[in-house]
Amino acid sequence: MSEKINKSVRIDIKEELKSIYPQVFEDNKINFEKLKSLLSGEIIEKDDDRFYFNWAGKSNVYKLIQSPAYGTLKPDKERSVDFDNTENIVIVGENLETLKLLLKPYFGKVKMIYIDPPYNTGKDFIYRDNFKVPLKDYLEKTGQIDSEGKKLTTNTETSGRYHSDWLNFMYPRLFLARNLLSDDGVIFISIDDNEVHHLRMIMDEIFGEENFVVNFIRRQNLAGKQDAKFIAFEHDYIVCYSNNINTLSINRKLSGLESYKYSDEFESERGKFYLRRMDDEGIHYSENLDYPIKISKGQEVLIFDDAKKNCVKKQFEEDIEIWPGGSKENKSYTWRWSKEKVMWGMEKNLIVLKKNVKGEWQINFKEYQYVDNNLNKIERTIPFGSLIMDFPNNLSHREFKELFNDKKIFDYPKPVNLIKHLLKIASDKDSLILDFFAGSGTTGHAVWNLNKEDGGNRKFILVQLDEEVQDEEIKKEFPTVADICVERLKRVSEKYKKENNANLFKSAHDFGFKVFKLDRSNFNLMDEFEIEKGENIEELKKKYLEWLGLFVNQPLVSGWKEIDVVYEVMLKEGFSLNSKIGKVKIKDDEFYYVKDEEQNLDFYISLKDKFTSETVEEIRTLKYKGKIFVFLDTALTDSDKINLSAFVRLKVI
Repeated sequence: MSEKINKSVRIDIKEELKSIYPQVFEDNKINFEKLKSLLSGEIIEKDDDRFYFNWAGKSNVYKLIQSPAYGTLKPDKERSVDFDNTENIVIVGENLETLKLLLKPYFGKVKMIYIDPPYNTGKDFIYRDNFKVPLKDYLEKTGQIDSEGKKLTTNTETSGRYHSDWLNFMYPRLFLARNLLSDDGVIFISIDDNEVHHLRMIMDEIFGEENFVVNFIRRQNLAGKQDAKFIAFEHDYIVCYSNNINTLSINRKLSGLESYKYSDEFESERGKFYLRRMDDEGIHYSENLDYPIKISKGQEVLIFDDAKKNCVKKQFEEDIEIWPGGSKENKSYTWRWSKEKVMWGMEKNLIVLKKNVKGEWQINFKEYQYVDNNLNKIERTIPFGSLIMDFPNNLSHREFKELFNDKKIFDYPKPVNLIKHLLKIASDKDSLILDFFAGSGTTGHAVWNLNKEDGGNRKFILVQLDEEVQDEEIKKEFPTVADICVERLKRVSEKYKKENNANLFKSAHDFGFKVFKLDRSNFNLMDEFEIEKGENIEELKKKYLEWLGLFVNQPLVSGWKEIDVVYEVMLKEGFSLNSKIGKVKIKDDEFYYVKDEEQNLDFYISLKDKFTSETVEEIRTLKYKGKIFVFLDTALTDSDKINLSAFVRLKVI
């Protein structure tokens, strides 16, 4: 029976398009020229009557976004910690190519992104946007290093493309990153005054201006630069956008935490408490709230013990009556609670007697963190503020010194507590966190720190370019920035393992990480045929036919490894990098079995040259019906392919 479409359900195509491509909307109207540009990869002349943001090279940005990924991610177990069990990931390599590779397996799965991209200060930022070109060649061609590999200053204000280069660099990365965010996800971007205005404009274009959340102002330098020409800058910014403002979920912080300083036997369910006076001046006078509270000799009451700084239950030693404001005649004071509620409060251990500075008894009640004055569950919270004053950069230098034996290893790292603060704002305990400008690995450190603090199970993906360290002394120990990132995480992991007992580390906390290296594809790519200037047409034809034969008969590059091919197939099929990989036997032939438990997906792959007829027949049984099987094209006969295709989802390499 064919499915019928309910024609009464109307889809708002405009809103659907806006949620997918907010960048094609201007003043809440579709810019069809921009839509054409995005879909075709070519710039379309704009109507001068419309507002738009343009810069040199923007047309190539769309082509760059649409270009396919040429690389793969290869596992590096030697540099990893607890590779087989951890769900944290560190990727060494260029981030634009990496983002493309992550799109399929992680589309819409990231709750929070934090990035600290290169600030555009008139100095260089080293990133290439053509992965097929080796890094050294790319840097030399773009003038970032000389023929001897020495760094040159690039992107200066005199270059004529000072802002354009930075925008061309950032736009495609932010465009791809949005696709990784969950519907309720957020992105935080650290930036300074040089590009914050341009960043806001491209974020409005990519995410939609309605999805702007806040522009945090962070005090990053307690004194500012003393050699400043005019004003000493003490701040930078953290720009925050949501993926969808309508589904955005932002946490709140507990209010007045410093006030809740006393504990009692009810702490687990009510939280900590502070004492609040029962009488109040200024409440609208009511006779019902103006009455004496009587305490009898021998009555058990809670009394605040000044020495112990807590409440102690004792038998009262006299008969007294206490009026609001201290006397019956004081009509400017009344009780907050009715007589009946006060009696109830005494039964529930809420009422506390305490002497004032005059030595007179006062009636107080306990104000708890997690319950109201009727003992109903409550969240005493307030929104986080847009001013961040508590995490200057000097804190991060102390953190590094602790980990690296007082050595200055990395310039300008962000403080761990700053990233932890953002995590508290925007993440849940099971969130996936992404940082594709990982630097020294602060985000990973912060995720572990918060998990350790609140028992969370947040996971991270960090991406860092294998950029050479410029300091010659540091370079001897840590040749690249990625090496610093990996080493820092290793040291933090070891530190946390020592702080926890062994069993707790294994069972409750994931302080490990898988390292992957961005590398060329294991497959011979069709578009890698290169034509050199001046080549004879006949020679070119011969060369092409040889190359085509190589491509057909040898689909995999020279020196390929089975496990690397397995991971590349995983990525292409949209499987998480945390998928479980094992080996199984089908008859006498061994297969890799890959299971993505989160998505409930699996497949079998073997890279053998030949298979027995018994294996082929076994795969054609009900046990494997509908499963994905991946083979080398040359390993199966045409007959095998036909027979298998009727039972399984056959894929060949």
